[in-house]
Amino acid sequence: MKKYIKIYLFILLSSMNVNCQSTKKLTFQSIEKDLIIFLIKNKDIMENEIKDYYNGKKHLNIFGIQNNYYKGDLKEGIYSFSQTRTHSRVYFLIIEKDTMQILDISSRENLDISIKNTLDFCERNKYCEEITVDYISRLTRTFYKKNKNPQAGMDVNCERGIKTTKDLP
Repeated sequence: MKKYIKIYLFILLSSMNVNCQSTKKLTFQSIEKDLIIFLIKNKDIMENEIKDYYNGKKHLNIFGIQNNYYKGDLKEGIYSFSQTRTHSRVYFLIIEKDTMQILDISSRENLDISIKNTLDFCERNKYCEEITVDYISRLTRTFYKKNKNPQAGMDVNCERGIKTTKDLP
């Protein structure tokens, strides 16, 4: 009899535990502080600006990649975020199952990791090839045109390097 009571209590407590777990819906406002912390760690937000971001005087630009979605709850997909000033780096984030993964494309090594994570995300969600290629091209284009040389605002290889494909195999 005691054995059955223990089993019953175990099942009851286990089911209560599962039902009591709350899943927090991600919103644009709920993730902004985490993104601010990321930008501070990457030295993208200057020390004299930190208070303005935490006090709500300054905000980040956060947009859905495909449709410029920017209000309410975050839908599963890939978003871009940056500061609101010119010459700032641009980053991406993946929202999947109420979790957030920042795609840090501040260096070539991080770009490689972000491309892999994006490909994995697209594969898990069964995105067609056109959407996947679009996401990957946005990552690489942003890295070369914005993040590699934020002050230049362009890919310096297009100024000094190989510019045309006619001589390439």
